[in-house]
Parts: sequence; structure tokens; C-alpha cells
Amino acid sequence: MGAKLHIQPKNAEPFEVRVGNTATIGRTRENTICLHFSPLVSRQHALIRCMNAVQYQIIDLGSRNGTYVNDQRVIMPVVLEAGSRIRVADNTLIFLEDEPVEEDVSMTVEATNASTNSAIFRPVALLVCDIRGFSTMSERVPPGDLAQLLGKWFREAANSVQTAQGTIDKFIGDALLAYWATAPDCDIVLATARHLQKLAAARTWPDGEAFRIAVALHYGPATFSDIGLAGGRDATIIGDAVNTVFRLEAVSKELNQPVILSEAFADRVVDPPPLKDFGEQSLKGKTQTVRVFGLKP
Repeated sequence: MGAKLHIQPKNAEPFEVRVGNTATIGRTRENTICLHFSPLVSRQHALIRCMNAVQYQIIDLGSRNGTYVNDQRVIMPVVLEAGSRIRVADNTLIFLEDEPVEEDVSMTVEATNASTNSAIFRPVALLVCDIRGFSTMSERVPPGDLAQLLGKWFREAANSVQTAQGTIDKFIGDALLAYWATAPDCDIVLATARHLQKLAAARTWPDGEAFRIAVALHYGPATFSDIGLAGGRDATIIGDAVNTVFRLEAVSKELNQPVILSEAFADRVVDPPPLKDFGEQSLKGKTQTVRVFGLKP
């Protein structure tokens, strides 16, 4: 199933744009949906991504005037449904999903078998980054300021990952999951984690409080389907390694460590910095413990 946007500008003719894996909305020509005729639109205003191969969400990229879905300002990623009305400055964008195509049962079975056979199982380096204290700050910071701050953070963090040849798998609330699947270089992934920490250290909350993040790193096998990739969609990675890296992020908060590495990840770092060994740690929902390391100051 695909999707498209029906754009209704205030001062221009309506038009439609198909949405593939990723669509950017902004004022400049490099955007998928270019609203150059609308001066109130930011250069990089918002991002639409296909998640889980079938679900689309929209993320504001720290725009000055905000992004709205059904008259609600986008602060954290918002899932789009058929007919969702997106407002970008004085432009209305209607999100439309393609009608499902009825298929012959035998064809459906063949397609299902093909999808199963084409699933890729490969080792990946994983990174989860989460904002510390976000729930508390979301109660204290005005929605407009919160949306702009979070959008700018997502944009800079995503740029950092992509510059390091990583892939953003998903945004979940105030967190992001990224992976490196082609000959993963854990030294580069660790450098990305440290760069994210530098980006966070350079900003503060509106009241002056430090903006802090937690980053967890893990290495292990994951499964995803190449059908989604061939179709121009993201195929969300799944598997025990994905569950583990999210559990490790929770441990990083318990240990008060800004960056935490599993033993599986640390063993693949060719030029490791000084590490602090926290020993075997129990992870929620898992029977086996995981040895973890932090970065020494």
C-alpha cells in the first residue's frame, strides 16, 4: 500500500505528490514537497517517513511556525491516518492512502512465501538515543518551544547518524533507533554516539537546564525484509538484539552513564577508549544477563 499528499496551497493551484520511503516538506527545491511559494514555511520544515513498511508518521524538524495534524501541533512523531489534515504555515496537505488491491488467494500465498524467503538475517550495530528527563520537561516547557526544540534535535541527530552511513530505523517518542548493517564499523558507531553527546551538550532547555541524552550501543543479529526496501519502504528490523539495545538504554539511566556498550559491541571496537566495566547486568524481560561497559571520563 502506498500513499500520497494532496496539497492545497493558499495562493497556488492544488497538486499531488506521492510519498515513498521518506518525504521532506520545506521551502527549498531539494525537498520532496517544495512549498517555495510560501514564505512562512521553513527551509526544512517537516519529515514524513514510512515505518514498519505500512505506517507513516510525520516529524516536525524544528520549524518556526510549527506543523499541525488535525489542528494539533506536532511535538513528538505523529502517526498519519487516511484523511489526516496536515497544516504547514498557510498550506493544507491531505494524507491519502492507496486503495488496497484485491488479489487472488493463490497469488497472496505465493507473495507471502516469497516475503518469508527473502527475509534478511544479518549482524547489525545498533544505537538507541533517548532524551533524559523529557517527561518532566514536557510539563514545564510551552508546547511550541518543546516542538521546536525536539524537532531541531531530531534533525541534527538524524544528520549525525546518516553522515556516519547509518540508517534511522524509527523515532519513538523522544527516542530514536539507528542501525549499521553493511560491514558495521563499531568504531564509527561509537564515534557517532560521542558526537551525539557533543550535540546535546551544546544545547539547553529554555530554563537553562542542561539537555542530556543517554545512548546505548549493541551488536547482534537482526531480521528485516528486503521486500520493503525494494518497494521503497523501510523494513523495520526485529529480533533479540533490538530488544536488548532498548533494555540497555534503560540500564544506562540506572548506572547514570551517558553512553553504555554491551560486551558484544565493545569486543568489536578496534580502537576502544578507556572503558569502565559494570559487569553482568540483568535486563528487563530477559533471562540472560549482559556484560556492559561505560566510557571513563
